[in-house]
Amino acid sequence: MFAEPRTPWMHRLAGLALALASAACATLPDPEPQASSKVAATREFEIRGEQAYLGGAPVKLWGLRCNNALLSPAVTERLINNLDNMAQHGINLISVALQGTNGGFPDVDAGPNAFTSDGKLIPSFGRRLEAVVRAADARGMVVCVVLMMPRKDQLLRDEAAVRRAFEACADFFETRGLRNVIVNLYQEFNHPTRIDHEVFREPEGDRKKALLTSWFKSKAPAIEVGICPNHLSGSAPSYPGCDLVIIHEEMALPPAGFVLNSETPDEDMSGNEGVFNSFQRERMQRIWSSYLDVPRTAMLFRAPYVEDVRGRQGTGPNFEMGGNGTGESDRGIRFYFEWVREHVGRWEYPRHVR
Repeated sequence: MFAEPRTPWMHRLAGLALALASAACATLPDPEPQASSKVAATREFEIRGEQAYLGGAPVKLWGLRCNNALLSPAVTERLINNLDNMAQHGINLISVALQGTNGGFPDVDAGPNAFTSDGKLIPSFGRRLEAVVRAADARGMVVCVVLMMPRKDQLLRDEAAVRRAFEACADFFETRGLRNVIVNLYQEFNHPTRIDHEVFREPEGDRKKALLTSWFKSKAPAIEVGICPNHLSGSAPSYPGCDLVIIHEEMALPPAGFVLNSETPDEDMSGNEGVFNSFQRERMQRIWSSYLDVPRTAMLFRAPYVEDVRGRQGTGPNFEMGGNGTGESDRGIRFYFEWVREHVGRWEYPRHVR
């Protein structure tokens, strides 16, 4: 069957449609900001000696781990919409991850991955990350950004892709003026079972950590970085070239340096998130209290209620306080918000106010 020849009016109609489409496209905003565009820089996070500074002012950081928050535009929006409440309760540090953490119930691998297999940063993840960092900056808050994790490192095809990803992230922070950040280059270095790339494993941990740091610092020399070892692996949290010492779980506080606990021990369980018994509450409060009078430390409270994708209620990740965690119908971490508010005060940059 042959197509019917176009009549003159059909040619005119097609030309009009093309012109209208071109005009419409000309008015659409550029979906990806150009690296050379001028953007306002955020406040700068720094570590001077053993003290944290933001925008030139000394700060004490109290945090909440939200590592699956870049999962989708809607999930990111939920986090941003809860930043005011966090600040009102004294929380001035959050963490997000470009390779998401444990997805919890019902899929441990449900967390996001922001990289292509050859190490490019996927633009939509970059835009969501920038939205979180700038929203935090508007409230005088700091964002800890985790670049990679054992659960997802295999999605980068080789060491060259890993290097490209580190450099791409550093270049993104620099060109977009995102400076109110701490960068955790790798969470759980030398994990005993899940790491695919040898550059994230012992032996020669100090050399490999310094190499990873050099890749990032080649593009963003002034951004503070560290690497968190797996707490059971024996790999040291401090290494040549790190700006801060990153630990997790119940690792002992190192004797020197600014120390960030990137993940307090889980007390609620995936599949039953946001429910805590009395001895769990006592243990959590004992850990939180240990950070009260040590200026050179910061802490990120971790709960599957906050990070698990979907979870028991089908609403995760949950950045809202929720209930007090006393049972099935009271799931939540409101008690952590209220504890920080009571013992530290609300956050009004650059200080907590009691």
